Amino acid sequence: MGEILRVGFMLMLVAVIAAVALGYVNSITSPIIAEQKEQAKLDAMIDVAGSLASGELTFDSLSVPELENPYAEVDETLAVVSVTDSTGTELGYLFVAYGKGYSSTVQTMIAVNTAGTVTGNTVLYQQETPGLGANVSNPARFLYQFDGLNASSLLLSKDGGGLDSITGSTITSRAVTNSVRDGLDALCEAGLIPVSGGAQ
Repeated sequence: MGEILRVGFMLMLVAVIAAVALGYVNSITSPIIAEQKEQAKLDAMIDVAGSLASGELTFDSLSVPELENPYAEVDETLAVVSVTDSTGTELGYLFVAYGKGYSSTVQTMIAVNTAGTVTGNTVLYQQETPGLGANVSNPARFLYQFDGLNASSLLLSKDGGGLDSITGSTITSRAVTNSVRDGLDALCEAGLIPVSGGAQ
């Protein structure tokens, strides 16, 4: 009986030490990871905004009371950033679309001009199946098709539209496509882009 108690106590002690060590490491690395994620997001904003215009651009977060949130289902919020050039002319908007894929919520940064046309995009985050859904991160495999389209054109061919899905990854392809269209529809409903560019 004493041996069992001794082994149990040792296991408990090891578990406590491991928990404290993990907590300490997490407290050190969490801010660094958060900072790296913010930097990656800023880099993506600059990258996709370059599709709106070249030169010096200004980014401003928008507060739009009429803007509905199409991403509540995945516990995310639609946040819109206005992009202006050096003269103060509004060029378009940036937002992150969140779509529930096969094994993760895919986050896609989208640039849309004031006419409601997608001009640029990049995947910020995905944990889809390697070799299948993970191919969504390669623009040449899927996202290139979005450029020049408005919300009413963003449909997979399997859903009656003209976009080809990634081979073997219809769920991921549909998640990204629908999430971008939902974001554009929300911008349209809020009056940020024209109805012809956002409503179906």
